[in-house]
Amino acid sequence: MERFTIIENFIPKNDAHLLEKAEAAKPVLLERMVLPLAGNVPASLGAGESATYDFGTHRVGYVTLKLGCSGSHPDAPAYFTVQFAEQRSEFEEDPAAYHGWISKGWIQTETLHADRLPCVVSLPRRYAFRYVRLTVLDVSRKYRVVPEGIECRAVSAVDAASVPALGSGDEMLDRIDAVAVKTLAECMQDVFEDGPKRDRRLWLGDFRLQALADYATFDRLDLVRRCLYLFAGTRFPDDRIAACLFTDGEAVADDTWFSDYALFYPVALAEYCQRSGDRETLSDLYEIAQKQIDLTLSMTDGNGVVNHAFVEATFIDWCIGLDKAACAQGVLLYALPFGITLAELQGDTARAARYRDALERGRAAAKERFFDGQCCVSNGQIAPASAVWLTLGGVLTEAEAKEALHSVLSRTTAYPMVSPYLHHYLLEALLKANDPNAAKEHLLAYWGSMVRYGADTFFEVWNPADPDASPYGGKIVNSFCHAWSCTPSYFLRNRLL
Repeated sequence: MERFTIIENFIPKNDAHLLEKAEAAKPVLLERMVLPLAGNVPASLGAGESATYDFGTHRVGYVTLKLGCSGSHPDAPAYFTVQFAEQRSEFEEDPAAYHGWISKGWIQTETLHADRLPCVVSLPRRYAFRYVRLTVLDVSRKYRVVPEGIECRAVSAVDAASVPALGSGDEMLDRIDAVAVKTLAECMQDVFEDGPKRDRRLWLGDFRLQALADYATFDRLDLVRRCLYLFAGTRFPDDRIAACLFTDGEAVADDTWFSDYALFYPVALAEYCQRSGDRETLSDLYEIAQKQIDLTLSMTDGNGVVNHAFVEATFIDWCIGLDKAACAQGVLLYALPFGITLAELQGDTARAARYRDALERGRAAAKERFFDGQCCVSNGQIAPASAVWLTLGGVLTEAEAKEALHSVLSRTTAYPMVSPYLHHYLLEALLKANDPNAAKEHLLAYWGSMVRYGADTFFEVWNPADPDASPYGGKIVNSFCHAWSCTPSYFLRNRLL
């Protein structure tokens, strides 16, 4: 299911003042050299032979190889590939056989020549991996390649070891938390990246969840502040916040707008301001944040229900065929209280009153349109996502929400939850329905299944019944360290224990 847009001659609206403030908050990355802990490394390699290194856990950084030779003097270049894998199973896939809609450029395989041996090969790209495989494609019969060593200059804005262990008394919960902290740390670079393998961008949906997890762990408010300024500093010409930004070099807004993601900007700003008490950032970004809500309200009918254009522009989840009308309405109703909070912090009583009125009307209309008294129904479709977002939007009473959630989770559906991103909001919904035991059980079952599968970091997409699932047309481009999967630490440290 392809999800991208192309706007010809797209020129973002940049605010130099806001971008300067973002640059001032840019972190200095921590660096440390790490070596592989294990592997299958022969003493020398001929044509078609490989050495595989295991760095013990997920790494993000820059790799250097040291190659020697044995036999006669090398009379031809060594021709070899270096493959990087977050999961060992990536080595089982042939990059040439991948024909999905995400570019092959993300596949972490390099083909190189070494004209002189011995030599040191410093690869210029940054990689995300645990495993590295060096394969000699061809070499003269007069000599063999000797893999003398490999090291990684690992980089991150934070040190995962600085976060105290959870110490819950439950081994699996402790392991889930540790993997979540590692996931977040690997994605904390110059910005909160969505994934260090792919896309290496600042995505708004991921960022809001990363900020929540950060408050419970590293508490790097400076990095949260930087990202808030970046989103505001480069945006659509009509002031819409882009779904993601390119930040390698000069920050530039992508020409992609997700209506639900845009609403998470005022949510993230309100949470940051409540956490930090930062009045300067509130003042600088207040109007830009509230414009995201105002734009959405302009896309509602007389009853306060979002229109088709808004629904079509939502992301919600990677679930193919999901009817998103109820979800889109729920996201608006979820965001409005945060807009009210911002208005109250800013002393904007008129806007706060207007948002309260929109919230009341929107909830009443949503309940009439999308709730049949037991189930949440979106244009005839019953799916977990609808129940999640109508619960979070405050459409249902606590008892109604609990019944609707358990009802839809107990049935087989053609429209299941696909991403850990939506599973995060399921946990939020269960807590809003005052069912912390169900939330804890689901966290253990879903994220725990990734740990049992061998996850060092949590994945972008995960179906325990189909570990090879991919929304892109091939698992080889899946991200196995992905930001929107890091929130178990937030729940375990702030909400559940």
